[in-house]
Amino acid sequence: MYFSGLVTHLRDILASQSIGFVFQPIFALRQREVLGYKTLMRGPAHSPLHTPEQLLRVARDAGLGLPLERLAARRAVAAFVGSGLPGRLFINLSGAMIVDLAADNGLDTLLDEEGLDAARLVVEYMEADTPPAGMEQAWQHLQRQGCGRATGHSGTRADYLKMAPALTRRIHANAALRDTLTRVIDDARGRGVQVIAEGIEDARDLATLCELECDCAQGFLLGMPAAEPVRQLARSVAGLITTACDRTALSRL
Repeated sequence: MYFSGLVTHLRDILASQSIGFVFQPIFALRQREVLGYKTLMRGPAHSPLHTPEQLLRVARDAGLGLPLERLAARRAVAAFVGSGLPGRLFINLSGAMIVDLAADNGLDTLLDEEGLDAARLVVEYMEADTPPAGMEQAWQHLQRQGCGRATGHSGTRADYLKMAPALTRRIHANAALRDTLTRVIDDARGRGVQVIAEGIEDARDLATLCELECDCAQGFLLGMPAAEPVRQLARSVAGLITTACDRTALSRL
């Protein structure tokens, strides 16, 4: 499909509000409990704009990035509340959308429509590009309103630091990666920031993260993205975490 056809298709999606969501659990490792859920947007099934990457790429190229993000944020909050999921809702937003939320009571409107307390929302800002004008003020506004903040950049003030799969995958077999993550975790702990390791699919990696005292983890091993995601760890995974955490605690005595 040519770009013009994709833009027409996107406009139809926006008009019909035909986007859905799945949620992937994030678990606090020491507590072995759900911290919250990462929301993942989906376009219509069998659509060339089914994945969030496809949707966002076309929307931004067509100048429709903010309309799509406004719709997605509203629908994501509604889906989360409607599902009765526990914990916090993690939602990834662009810098432009974060600035937009901070203007004209946008955040209050978003939350009030579905009755979600601000303390249960965590806004993720993962972009590597230069932040838009007003981003610093908007980021502070989220904090004043009681929202959590997550980022992938250690120099950005936040409540959570998310470590991408490239920094966590096969960590059990990579001493350099373990050293890097150890420094990151120690630095984050000193600043009162919790570290969330993403992309965890290997039990050996999960055990290593527990031994390094990483706070939280997200990945297929802990729970798949789904409209009705798991609310507790599988018994085998919970047992692995318990064993690794206990072993680490004993080693520090």
